[in-house]
Amino acid sequence: MRLLDHIAQCTEPFVVRQDRGDVWRLAGANDFALALARCPLRYVLNDELVRTCTALAYSEGDELSGCLDLLRIPAEQLWVEWNEAARREELVRALPDCTGGATADILRTGILISADPLGRSGRLRTFWLTRCEPHEPLLAAVETLIDLDGGPSTCPPEALLQGEAIAVFDSRNPQVDRLLHCAGFRLEPSWQRYYFSVATGAETRAQVIERSLAAVAFDLPILLALFLLMAVRDDLAQLPVKPFRLNAKRARLGRRPLLEHIELSAPVFAGASVSRDDGARGTRRGPRFHHVRGHLVRRRNTIYWRGPHWRGHVRLGSVRTRTVELRLPG
Repeated sequence: MRLLDHIAQCTEPFVVRQDRGDVWRLAGANDFALALARCPLRYVLNDELVRTCTALAYSEGDELSGCLDLLRIPAEQLWVEWNEAARREELVRALPDCTGGATADILRTGILISADPLGRSGRLRTFWLTRCEPHEPLLAAVETLIDLDGGPSTCPPEALLQGEAIAVFDSRNPQVDRLLHCAGFRLEPSWQRYYFSVATGAETRAQVIERSLAAVAFDLPILLALFLLMAVRDDLAQLPVKPFRLNAKRARLGRRPLLEHIELSAPVFAGASVSRDDGARGTRRGPRFHHVRGHLVRRRNTIYWRGPHWRGHVRLGSVRTRTVELRLPG
């Protein structure tokens, strides 16, 4: 099942019991089951679109941060889900020194978005599905506050445990840093009270802050890249998934129905994806055979995207054009 179905069918509250016997009822996936079931627009991204959005988010050239004025969150209530392995694979390629806060045991990631009517600000709640059996959907303790017209918070990191919204910066990577300027991060109230109570030592508090932020900070770039594609392309392929027959069978077996959703892909970028035959099996295949990262170039309201590709000797094969023009409708 998709992550969205795991959440919609989650009925168990998230409870933490301390060694000393204290019991904490924390916000969990079951608290958002009804909201997700009522969400009018649910997208599930295919793997190639996930890779494209990740490459676009960390591309060279004018970069995604130079196009924030073109972005709009496409709906007031929105769900976006993807295969974490595809995002992690492209993230490692784009930022070899960065793990992105993603761990190998995460199978799928999903974001529940609530936006203002203008689509320039909103709140993001992050969910995961892990390899652990039985599969239980997990909710991130931190919610992301996005404001495409605002500036970063000035609160220090320690204010996160006080219930304040704080900013995240990345001095090692200017691209990521500029994208993070439009986001704030805040602990969900029940998690804030829990961590404030149990994380008493300075080292423990620092670990809680670092791990909580690292778990969600890399969600924002892929979402912004997706919103950019939605703003400048009207030909993203949308395949509605309406499991009527399957749900009829599930109803006969006394099982909860699966949610309708839209599988989203971008065929126009299929030729721009990185070849999986990357010559990593052994020896060098030709002179100056190397990988070229994607390039994003903006000319007013037109964006040109040259997808990541391999460059080398002509004997390696002919190179087709990888430049895609993205123009605002109208």
